[in-house]
Amino acid sequence: MTSQAGHSAIIEAKNIRRVFRSVQKGEGLRGALGLLISPQYQEHEALKGISFSLEPGSFNGLIGANGAGKTTLLKILAGLIPPSSGQAHVLGYEPFKRSLDFRKNISLVMGQKAQLWWDLPALDAFDLLRAIYEIPTQKYQERLHTLSELLDVKRHLHTQIRRLSLGERMKMELIGAILHWPKVIFLDEPTIGLDVLAAHNLREFLKAFNQKEKSTIILTSHNMDDIERLCSRVLILRSGELIFDGKPDRLIKKGEGRLRIRLMQRPTLETLQQVTGLTPNLIEIDSNEGENDSNPSIHFTLKQEEFVPTLQSLMTQFQIVDMGIEEQSLESVIHRIYEEEKTQ
Repeated sequence: MTSQAGHSAIIEAKNIRRVFRSVQKGEGLRGALGLLISPQYQEHEALKGISFSLEPGSFNGLIGANGAGKTTLLKILAGLIPPSSGQAHVLGYEPFKRSLDFRKNISLVMGQKAQLWWDLPALDAFDLLRAIYEIPTQKYQERLHTLSELLDVKRHLHTQIRRLSLGERMKMELIGAILHWPKVIFLDEPTIGLDVLAAHNLREFLKAFNQKEKSTIILTSHNMDDIERLCSRVLILRSGELIFDGKPDRLIKKGEGRLRIRLMQRPTLETLQQVTGLTPNLIEIDSNEGENDSNPSIHFTLKQEEFVPTLQSLMTQFQIVDMGIEEQSLESVIHRIYEEEKTQ
C-alpha cells in the first residue's frame, strides 16, 4: 500500500500502531484472586502500521467496518490518545502534546457523544466557546447566524441541550465544532440522527465550507451518500490495516455492473454459488429485507459479458419474478471488499 504523499502534507501518519492491553479475568473466586496475584493480559492491535499523508484543503473519507480502527485513528490524530509506535503530525504538531495552537485549529465530533454542556441552552454554550476560542464578536454572530439558519435550529437556541432530540443535539454539536473555523475537522458519523433534508443541507454546507475555507476534513460514515458526494479521496481500513488509499472512482471497476433479481424461491448463498459459478464476494442477498420475505433482492456483481450466461444459469434452476441492471455503488464495492476478507 502506497500513500499519496505530498510535500505540503497537513496530516501525516507514519507507521502508526496502536495496541490496547486488557486484563483477562478467570471464572469465580479463583479468577478474582488471580487478578490481584498474577494478572494475565491480553493485547489487541487496533492499528497495524498505518501510513498516509493528506494535503491541505482535501476532503477525505475514512471507511471501515466496526472494529476496523477508524475511531482509534481519529483519536490519535486529534491527540486524545498516543500511538503505541510510529508518528503522527497534524498542522506540524504532534497531536498528543495537545498544544494550545493545535487545539485552536482542529475540531473533533465523535458521533453521538456530547461535547457541549447539556444543562445550558445552546446559545449559552456557544457563547462559552466564543470566549474559549477568542472569536471576534462580529465573526461569531455571522457564523452562528449562518450555521443556525443552515441547520434550521434558530428556534432551539434558547432550549437546554438535554431537552433536544437526538437530531437537534447533533446539529448543535456540529455548530459548536465549527464555530472557531478550524483548519482541520474530524467528523465521525456527522449525519447520524438527521432527517433527509437536514443531512442534505449539512453535506452541502461541509462541501462549501471545505471549498471556501480550504479546511482539511476527515469524515467517517456508514452512509455511502456522504462519501460519494463529498470525498475526493477514500481511505479504507480493514482489521487495523490500510487496504485502499485513493479516489473513490478507483474502487469501481470499469465494465462491471450489478444484476438485481428476485426469485420465486429463496436459495442459500451456497446454492447460488453452485448454480452461477461465482465466488461469495460477488453475490449479495439483501439483508435489510425481512427474514419472512420469501424472495429478497439478490445482487450479482458481474462483467458485462457475464450477464447473459449468469441469467441463463439461474433460469435453469429458479423462476425469476423481477430483475434489473444497476450501476455499481460505492457501498456495494465496500461490501465486496469486506466479503473478500472473510474468504481469505
